[in-house]
Amino acid sequence: MHTSKQKLAETPATPTSEAMRFGKFALVGTLNTLIDFGLMNLFTAGFGWQLVPSQALSFTIAVINSYILNRKWVYPETTEKSIANQFSKFVIINIAGLTLRTVTISPLDRWFYSILETQQIKVGSLSSTILSHNLALIVVGVLILILNFLANRFWTFGDVPRSHIKNP
Repeated sequence: MHTSKQKLAETPATPTSEAMRFGKFALVGTLNTLIDFGLMNLFTAGFGWQLVPSQALSFTIAVINSYILNRKWVYPETTEKSIANQFSKFVIINIAGLTLRTVTISPLDRWFYSILETQQIKVGSLSSTILSHNLALIVVGVLILILNFLANRFWTFGDVPRSHIKNP
């Protein structure tokens, strides 16, 4: 019977280009964005919760899912590393992202809301409130995607062996 470490050691390393790794990271991010948006909208529109606690909880759930998928699929070379060490770094980065997101989402939301209202912009039957919430979340989401990729690539999962990185 093989242990997971033995199995990993016997598996030949397949180098991954950084572009491919970013693509995988972005796919994981897309899935987590869907989870995040879905839950944020469920909490605000479905349950009537306030925006800031709703987005904080939806973000937290998406982060846990993100760590699991990143460790297993985007950075499989690092699965033999300490989960506690990696997860704590991942959480620190995501708390920084959540902090940035929390302080920027309300001003962006108000800004988008005022534009939607003054310009009388409508998208189907969606209210200006729902649209402004989602537009604000898109803007902060793109910013955090880029910052999180860089921080996780070079800190959380920075111990990817050189033999696992394909040169262009």
